[in-house]
Amino acid sequence: MSSLTEAYKVPGLKKKLWFTFLIVSACVLLSLVPVPFLSHSGAISEVAKWGDTGVIMNVLSFGALGNGAVISLGIYPFLIASIAMQIITIAVPKLRNIAMKGEEGAKTIGKITRFASLGMDVVYAVLFTVGMRGVLIDNFNFWVSAVIVTITVAAGAALCGWFVELINDKGVGSGVSILIVASVIRAIPEYFIALFRDNEIAAALIWTAAVIVVCLVLIVFAVFVNAGEKKLRILFSKKTVGMKQYGMQNQVFPLRVAQAGIMPIVYAFALVLIAAVPVAMLSPGTENPASLWWVNFRTNPAFYITFAILLVGFTYFFSMIQFNPIDMANQIKQYGGYIQGIRPGKPTSQYMLNTYTNMNIADSAYLLMLCLIPMLLGLIPVLGPATYIGIVCVMVAGGLYETKLFLEMKIKEEADRVKQAGREAKKNKYAK
Repeated sequence: MSSLTEAYKVPGLKKKLWFTFLIVSACVLLSLVPVPFLSHSGAISEVAKWGDTGVIMNVLSFGALGNGAVISLGIYPFLIASIAMQIITIAVPKLRNIAMKGEEGAKTIGKITRFASLGMDVVYAVLFTVGMRGVLIDNFNFWVSAVIVTITVAAGAALCGWFVELINDKGVGSGVSILIVASVIRAIPEYFIALFRDNEIAAALIWTAAVIVVCLVLIVFAVFVNAGEKKLRILFSKKTVGMKQYGMQNQVFPLRVAQAGIMPIVYAFALVLIAAVPVAMLSPGTENPASLWWVNFRTNPAFYITFAILLVGFTYFFSMIQFNPIDMANQIKQYGGYIQGIRPGKPTSQYMLNTYTNMNIADSAYLLMLCLIPMLLGLIPVLGPATYIGIVCVMVAGGLYETKLFLEMKIKEEADRVKQAGREAKKNKYAK
C-alpha cells in the first residue's frame, strides 16, 4: 500500500496508474455489452455446457463469456499466439537472430505476434459462432447473424490483445498479468454468490468463513514466498592510479525465489486448454466420453500430469528470462568481479547454476503445492468449492507483488532522475 501511495505522488506513475485503471474498467464494461444477434439467455445456457473449460474461459474474459458479451474470448487467443511465437522464435534461427537485436528486434517480434494474434482471434471467433449456432437470433438471415457474431467476437478479442500491449507500453507492469489478476478478482464475488445460491444459508456461511480463513493463510504464504530472496554480494577489483581508484562499485544482487511470477500458471492453463476449448465450442453438452475427457478436465488424470509438467517447464523458462546464471557469471568475470566467498571462474559459474536450480526447485514446488493440491481435493464432492482456491490466491498475491516491485523500481528511477537533475543544476550554477 505504501508503494502505491508513493507512486501516486510521482506525476508520471500517477498517469500510468490511472491509465491501467481505465483499461481494466473498459474490460469490465465490455464484459456487459452483449453480442448482437446472439440470445443472451441462450449463450448463458450454452456456456454452462462447456464444463470446466467454460469456467476457466469465463474467468479469462472478465465473466464476458457467461454473459455472451463482445469480449467473450478475452485474452485467450492472444495468449496462444504469444506462446506459439515464443516457441517458433526459439526454434527458427532467423527469428532468434531478430529477437537478439535489442529493442528493434523486440518490436519486430511484437509486430509478428500481433498479426498471429489477429489470426487466432478469427479462428476462435469462428469456433465460438459454430458453438453458439443454436442460439443465434436469425429473424433476418442465419448467415448474416453468424457473420456479425463472428466479426464482433473477433474484434472484441483483438481489442483485449491491444489492451495488453497498451498496458505494457503505457501502464503499470505486465499487461497479461494485470488483466488476468483483475479478471480473477472480479470473479471472486460471483463465487460467493454461487455458494449461497447452491447451498443452504448455514452451509454457505460455514463455507464462506472457511474459504476466507484458508485464503488469508494461502495469501500470506504466497506473499512470504514472493518476498523471499537470496542476496548475492558481488565484489569488484579496484585499481589505484595515483590518488584515485578505478573499478565498479561492489553490488548486492537480490535473487527472488519466485522469479517466474504467475506466468507459468497462465501459460500452462492456456496450453492444457488448447484442445479442450475447440471441443467445448464445437460440441457443447456432448455425451461422448472422449469429448467429456477434454471438456471436464478435472476428472481427467492426464490433465494433472500435463499441467504439472508444463507448470515446472514454464517456471524454468520464465526464470531463465529473468536470470540466466551462465550469462551473469560471464558478466561478473568480464568486469573483474567475483561473489564473496566464491573463487572467480568455473567455481562462480557452478555456484550460480546450483543457486538457479535450487531456487527453481523451490518455486516449482510452491506452485505445484498451491495449485494442484486444492484441485485434487476438489474432486471430493464436499470440497468442490475449494477447487481453484489455491490458483486464485497464488495469482492475486503474485500479481499484486509484481506490481509492487514495478512501482518501487519506477519510484527509484524517478528519485535518481531528480538527483541527477539537481547535480546538473549545481554544475550549471557553478559554471556561471
